[in-house]
Amino acid sequence: MLAFFKAQLHTGTRLQGTASIVLAVFLLSLSDALVKDAGARFGLAQIILLRSLVATVMIAATLVVIGGPAALRLRCSLWVWARSLSLAAMWLCYYAALPSTPFALAAVCYYTSPIWMALMTRILGTHTGKKGWTAVTLSMAGAFLAVGPRMGALPVTLFLPLAAAAFYALAGVITWNRCQKETAGALALNLNLCLGLLASGGILALAIMHPSENQGFVFAIWPDLRGADWGLAIILGCLLAVITTLVARAYRLAPTPLIGVFDTAYLGFAAFWSVVFFDAVPTTPEGIGIALIALGAIMMSFQRGRP
Repeated sequence: MLAFFKAQLHTGTRLQGTASIVLAVFLLSLSDALVKDAGARFGLAQIILLRSLVATVMIAATLVVIGGPAALRLRCSLWVWARSLSLAAMWLCYYAALPSTPFALAAVCYYTSPIWMALMTRILGTHTGKKGWTAVTLSMAGAFLAVGPRMGALPVTLFLPLAAAAFYALAGVITWNRCQKETAGALALNLNLCLGLLASGGILALAIMHPSENQGFVFAIWPDLRGADWGLAIILGCLLAVITTLVARAYRLAPTPLIGVFDTAYLGFAAFWSVVFFDAVPTTPEGIGIALIALGAIMMSFQRGRP
């Protein structure tokens, strides 16, 4: 395992970088599908805490072995914590929506992040350009096409992946503007520490409030877990550590616009896992909407890559 992390972080070509991001989003979509599938057996804070604990131990141990204790240090901790809080909010919102929202549809809403990114960068004074606003229009059209036909029957929780997209965009803006000098490993470790702390605080708060017996996935305190559930939590933590490493490798080996293009493969993988796990085949409007959102994300990636 250690040899794998060393190889991923220090060697490779541009082609291997693109392969890394495709494998990363493949594993991420699988991990998210597993969370949705296991939602009835876990609590939201519980599964985030267990997964983050495993990932934190793996990432910290790997960083110390490869780079020594210095690899754990942050250069601008305030902005790194702001980034981690944004990504933690993203995951909390996205996972909270999964039990009651079709997986592919949640992914569609989540990948409206280019819209939020454009709006935030515009507020900060960054020029978006015609191509950027075209990408935003395509993403909005795709989301409306995928969601529109079922607008009256959609759960209120559909707004949660939209909020997740906004938090993801905020984290992207912070990373680009304030965290360029940080190492990928240190950022990943801080994120998992933040997730673990927030999940622990959430469990404590729920224990104090004593929600009703039928609290569901979001408000469950600590459901009893079987051996298979503990195994799943460990697998999810290992997946998170590997995903983080693959993403770090991808951004080391290939240009950001190129990585942004292949990042949209998550939408296709989400549709695939929807069929495999939940027997939910995307409708034609949903398929076209996914394609439009992917095209918009690709265009926005190239827009962000310009000087």
